[in-house]
Amino acid sequence: MEHRWGRRIAAKIPIRLIPEVGEPVIGETENISFSGALVQTARSVRLWAHLQVEVILPCELGGGPERVAAHVTRKIRDGAAIEWCDFAPYAVRALLLALDPLGARAASRETPPDQR
Repeated sequence: MEHRWGRRIAAKIPIRLIPEVGEPVIGETENISFSGALVQTARSVRLWAHLQVEVILPCELGGGPERVAAHVTRKIRDGAAIEWCDFAPYAVRALLLALDPLGARAASRETPPDQR
């Protein structure tokens, strides 16, 4: 069943998954949306794990790392599907606007289905 809200944007963005317990896991997004992302990782992450996703924003968006709270909703062979704890956090909105300005602006004006 599809749980994502908003348009998925294909994007290879390096990230670091920082679980509440255990070592950080390096990864890369396959795609990203206002509600979550599909990530490829070298090591497995625990299903339903709460974690911080560290994203390095491009210089034009302030540069430096931003952390976004998330949890693992599905495991895949080489990674996981994650969902942001808060809908469309700043770092995610900034990335989506940089990657797809018109699509992200249009989607940000809509209301998620569970908030109608």
